[in-house]
Amino acid sequence: MDMQMKYMLIAIALIILISCKKSNGQNNPAPVTDPNNLSFEADAATQTPALWKTDGDADADYTEAGGFGNTGFALSHKKNGAYKVYTYQKITGLENGFYTLTAWAQNGGDQKSCYLTAKTSTGERITSLPVSSAWKQIFIRGIEVTNGECIIGISSDADANNWCKVDNFLLTKDDKPYNFLKGGDLSELTYIEQKGGKFFENGVQKDCFQILKDNGFNFARLRLYNDPGNPAFSPSNHLPSGIQDTADILSLSRRAKAAGMQIQLTFHYSDYWTNPGAQGKPHNWMGLNFTQLKQAVYDFTYNFMNRMKAQGTVPEYVSLGNETPGGILFPDGSTNNFTQLAELLNRGYDAVKAVSPSSKVIIHLDDAGNSAKYDWFFDGLKNAGGKFDIIGASYYPFWTNKTVEQMRDWANHVAARYNTDIIIMETGYNWNPTLSSGSAGQLSNNGPYQSIYPSSPEGQRNFMLDLFNGIKQCDQGSVKGDIYWDPIMIAVPGAGWELGAPNVVSNTTLFDFNGNALPSLKAYKYNN
Repeated sequence: MDMQMKYMLIAIALIILISCKKSNGQNNPAPVTDPNNLSFEADAATQTPALWKTDGDADADYTEAGGFGNTGFALSHKKNGAYKVYTYQKITGLENGFYTLTAWAQNGGDQKSCYLTAKTSTGERITSLPVSSAWKQIFIRGIEVTNGECIIGISSDADANNWCKVDNFLLTKDDKPYNFLKGGDLSELTYIEQKGGKFFENGVQKDCFQILKDNGFNFARLRLYNDPGNPAFSPSNHLPSGIQDTADILSLSRRAKAAGMQIQLTFHYSDYWTNPGAQGKPHNWMGLNFTQLKQAVYDFTYNFMNRMKAQGTVPEYVSLGNETPGGILFPDGSTNNFTQLAELLNRGYDAVKAVSPSSKVIIHLDDAGNSAKYDWFFDGLKNAGGKFDIIGASYYPFWTNKTVEQMRDWANHVAARYNTDIIIMETGYNWNPTLSSGSAGQLSNNGPYQSIYPSSPEGQRNFMLDLFNGIKQCDQGSVKGDIYWDPIMIAVPGAGWELGAPNVVSNTTLFDFNGNALPSLKAYKYNN
């Protein structure tokens, strides 16, 4: 037997040793051997999880027929009264390195928390169970084993008759570190606070950053405009003076870093909002020839990055433009001329790297799920020599009309085609059908989830649970995280999307109309 075959047989034996019964999604054959009872097949007689331990309400965890694929047995958490239970076991003899834990689950929802967990000497990793009557595969990535041991389990803090079922645990060594980025765009916070906005958790007023930190936010997106709110130049006078300019973003960056968050900095390269159809130049770049425009991009990027560095808030991620499927700095940087677009973006890329070589540069498009759009744009950009580190995408069920599963399949395609990681740069979901005024908001419905996860606080939370698990399902952990859109832009008088306009996202925030933390924040707290 040659050495390659020998090592292959050893690897197969190790997988069998720690794995549960296999499934190809259609069949559910019995395992060859399951010494750790990770598929709960040893429990037919006792209806108790053999080889597993229980902390808390022991009468709330039991095994029952009807496991994954409707065969065999599964572990259930349920009780007639409120309960807290943690069912777990220690897996030993593991080779040190990084692992991914998977299991299959059903979940009736409404628990205070319900999550899969993996604990090692380096800490605990958790993924909350999505709400689903169908079996869904749950992923925890980036579990670092340093002493040959890992404790795996399921934890529930639930009200009477809340239930979940889990089956087929599998711990696989893949040697892939993974740190799940979960946060939101906090660029409007100064504006909201100046207008009197206040934030509460459990009835107690707190600093917004503190609430977000306490609930697991580790990522803050901040958008920078060149000269917003300048009354001397009327087209840019869409924001109050001092909002989302250099001083404001520097201030918000300090607050984000103090809260332990990584920073995603977005250069709009405009005096105001840019999107696929609107990429207006800053007023003081008007009239520049193309060579001068490239230098302006470099200088503005380099100078602000240096200011961030000087105050100790170098952004870990930098996006050049916002939702740029048509390009930037129209007309010079339009996708009508990919060569010029690539030259402009490369000047921004070079400026970022000149200050912070470790910062990852993102090119951000809208419409996650549209493979044809991404193939066309990034083929054109790469063929023109465009440089980037990560692909960014906006994913809203309303705008894209795509499910999490469709987004996942798109991400697998894009990541493989361009050999790059992905960050979901924008996500939004309405927790109320209308704004506080009763009129429709920017997201008038929730696309394919409208009848699955209704427009309610619980519906919003359940969607986020589904999304976070779906992100972790992506091949090779290629999607690094998600940034929620304007989670703190609550309904306060006088604060709208521009001067004199209404706030059209106050029903899609992570706080209610009065600034109270919504249940959706628990999706962040119980996912890492």
